[in-house]
Amino acid sequence: MCGRIAQIGSAEDLIELIGVKEGYESISNMPPSYNVAPGNKIIAVLVNHTGNKSWTILKWGMLPNWIKVKRPVINARGETIAQKPMFRDAFHQRRILIPVDAYYEWRLIEGGKQPYCIKRKDHAPLLLAGIHNDNECVIITRPPRQEIAFVHDRMPAIISYKRAHPYLNNADIAHQFLMMEDNGLELDIYPVAKGIGNPTFNNPICLEAI
Repeated sequence: MCGRIAQIGSAEDLIELIGVKEGYESISNMPPSYNVAPGNKIIAVLVNHTGNKSWTILKWGMLPNWIKVKRPVINARGETIAQKPMFRDAFHQRRILIPVDAYYEWRLIEGGKQPYCIKRKDHAPLLLAGIHNDNECVIITRPPRQEIAFVHDRMPAIISYKRAHPYLNNADIAHQFLMMEDNGLELDIYPVAKGIGNPTFNNPICLEAI
């Protein structure tokens, strides 16, 4: 799964990332966050109603009116997202990419859980695959890369920069990308402070190794 992310890059940095300028005004005043929790607002890029790619602000977590358990869904499994009724239409029509400077995952250890930070070794943002309905969104997950498996049995689906525009443009291609490895991607994976579990713990210490 993916239960915490960090978004600290400037709007200018994000525009440079994948060459999308539309919607700049909507994200230019978003403050950096080292510990974004479900229910918070996140920055994403999508294809808008005019067919153009645009930056936007979405709430992390979907809560359809018909769902029995009144708890927002924050992740969707990539293996079944194109078939599950809750996600199917959104995946075919409303895919998004979520740039993150890092994401956090919890490893089960004796006596509790230890949070880990996962980010690119070159410090560039990761592009996480997602979908949205109106102003709500979820992050798509997949089985972990080999080097992450010791932390958790799931990870967010990461889309390479060269696949970013095809992912947003074509649902059939997008589904293939969810399980593809980016062989050039090198990750840093290290334990961080347990305070990450508290959404109010939001400062650069979140990204520091312990």
